[in-house]
Amino acid sequence: MAIGGGIVSVSGCIAPTLPGLSNGKAVPTPFTNDAYKASYVSDSRWVVEGHDGGRTRSAASALPHGDVGVAWLRRPGTDPHGATPPIVGPNRVYIGYTESSNDANNPDAYLAGFDAKTGDQQLEKHLDTGQTVGLAVAGDKLLAVTRSPDYDQATLTALTRNGAIQWTDTLPDVTGSPAIVDGTCYVATRDEDNAVYAYSLDGTQQWRTSIDGECYTATCADRDGVYVGLSDGRIAALDATTGERRWSEQIVTPVECCPDIQGTPTVADGRLYVPGIAEELVAADTADGTVLWRTTVVDENYGNAIPSPAVTADTAYVNTYHGGLVAIDISDGSIRWRSAENGYNQSPAVGDGGVVVPRNDAVVAYETSDSHAWTIEITVPDIGMAAYSMDTEVALAHGMCYVGVADGRLYAIGTSE
Repeated sequence: MAIGGGIVSVSGCIAPTLPGLSNGKAVPTPFTNDAYKASYVSDSRWVVEGHDGGRTRSAASALPHGDVGVAWLRRPGTDPHGATPPIVGPNRVYIGYTESSNDANNPDAYLAGFDAKTGDQQLEKHLDTGQTVGLAVAGDKLLAVTRSPDYDQATLTALTRNGAIQWTDTLPDVTGSPAIVDGTCYVATRDEDNAVYAYSLDGTQQWRTSIDGECYTATCADRDGVYVGLSDGRIAALDATTGERRWSEQIVTPVECCPDIQGTPTVADGRLYVPGIAEELVAADTADGTVLWRTTVVDENYGNAIPSPAVTADTAYVNTYHGGLVAIDISDGSIRWRSAENGYNQSPAVGDGGVVVPRNDAVVAYETSDSHAWTIEITVPDIGMAAYSMDTEVALAHGMCYVGVADGRLYAIGTSE
């Protein structure tokens, strides 16, 4: 098993030793039980790539400050690829990944878990034939969605945090990772099925509701509703308890070339924040879909999909290719500031004291203003697959920043002693 210290094998290439990695420095100090409790919200919420059911990508965890560097770097398996964003649960950080097998048409889907403090690998679980789509942590359970090799079906698997499978269910191909609120798991399906499914955490399917349109995003949810973006720019809203259709409204500006909503919407405090293909972020009322404001984040439409925003009590942060990191006042949609550096087409994560954004070759942190805090370079291997450099995800927890790269690398960035 290729689990790294200072040198990690990457598809036959050798990545150079990184500053601060396994060089004798202690693990970052802001990792105590009290810091953990402050950074992990247990009130019917969990840490997924959006940190909670609404996928706000906002956590109470402090942004690392001071002498910031890489605390550890790991890469599970033999030749992992297609890794999911990192999720953080009690004492561990998890990723799902795909491992090539002797039969190239039938790869294997795995789940890996690492000690969040030291990076020691504590879990490796073979899930299914195919690829891992997304993960979630809910209480004492892990939920994993895997996709079959021919993309015709998916499997939802519930496991203990130690990897014991508790139940599975098969459903049509899914659009992304689960959303969980108040003990209910929501997933959306695509292609000919186009529906939203609700499961209890004991594996009981509570309801299934067809969507009048093509599902293109994963679900986001709050205690009242479940929301999914459709390819024609509409949001479909369902009752979280019964699955009854509440409303379906055109939210983003249509563009003929592409699906109009490609980033999963965010829901927080009665508002939906919907990223549109027309370089815009749109806020809508969750009660009826009324558009509250519409903000163009880049002056010229370059045709780049806007990724999911990170949302706090007063600000929405959008990372863009050509307009940098953009901070938007959620009260009226006005732009507060934008970074001088160009951004990237991956979602930011926001914590106490700052916001962190992935770029193709680095992770960049800003204060909750346009003040640059730090930059950590991320080695991008030249292996002929642009998707590896285009798919970097970040999550904040325990006073640390966890960075997942599509080739299976998992970094922990924090403040050195």
